[in-house]
Amino acid sequence: MNTLLALDIGKKHTGVAFADPRVEVAMPLDTIHHENDEELVDEVKKFVEEREVGTLIVGMPFLMDGGEGEEAEHVHRVANLIEEASPTCAIEFVDERETSKVYNKEVSEDRNAQAATMLLSVWLEKNTDT
Repeated sequence: MNTLLALDIGKKHTGVAFADPRVEVAMPLDTIHHENDEELVDEVKKFVEEREVGTLIVGMPFLMDGGEGEEAEHVHRVANLIEEASPTCAIEFVDERETSKVYNKEVSEDRNAQAATMLLSVWLEKNTDT
């Protein structure tokens, strides 16, 4: 498996987490503060290149009924821009509603990065042998 980067995409703040699946531990990174989607894509591209990321895990903010609203449309748009900027990086979506099932003893001061860490933990739990 390759290295993983998780994103909890927001309009101005995006949480980031990283994991090497051989270790199976998600680690929060700094939150990306951005004015627009292009700034976010540029920063994500740097992370992808510096950490040799093969798979990007993106939180999908589904509505309670499972539908997609305005926030989900925004996440899809940003994911498409990231895919264009980093075509060698696979993108997988994780239902953000599943992160409430993840127990984390330590609550980070950086809630955006913590959210990305929980997304990545959910993905690791589903996709690695334990």
